Amino acid sequence: MGLLASTGLRVGEAIRLQVHDVQRDRQPPPWHIRETKVHKSRLVPLHPRPAEQLRHDHKQRARLQYEALSDACFVSEQGQPRRYLALPTWFARLCQRLAIEPPERGRAPCLMSFRHTFAVTCMRRWYAQGLDVQAWRPHLAVYLGHLRPQASYWSLTAVPEVLNAAAQRFQT
Repeated sequence: MGLLASTGLRVGEAIRLQVHDVQRDRQPPPWHIRETKVHKSRLVPLHPRPAEQLRHDHKQRARLQYEALSDACFVSEQGQPRRYLALPTWFARLCQRLAIEPPERGRAPCLMSFRHTFAVTCMRRWYAQGLDVQAWRPHLAVYLGHLRPQASYWSLTAVPEVLNAAAQRFQT
């Protein structure tokens, strides 16, 4: 979940990551995201906190001798690659156990919520910093693996705070 929240990766992109896809010798270490939804590849830099967690996980893999079982970064307790279909159910149970509920007449949280929140947080930060958000949006689209910046527009329309920031900027 930390990787999804800090990178905005799609769930499928995260579970397809292979150990050799991270460039540990660079700071920050980027992931090489391959075979995305639109069959493109990109590099995604990691925030130091998830990078440190991934280093820890890599040491655990070695200690448990999972290297011989799979090249996948995220493996089950049996050392097999995580399966996409199991994750939404696991996440729904986790939300239920933590009493995280959808807002009134809203949708329940899902793993894609991390991606949406990542994009919205980027835009909020840019507005707060006084940056030209329209000039930065194509960068966000590339980072998220979208073919066109327009594919990221759903983030703007879904969050009142971002709409208000955009409206205030428009008035000045």
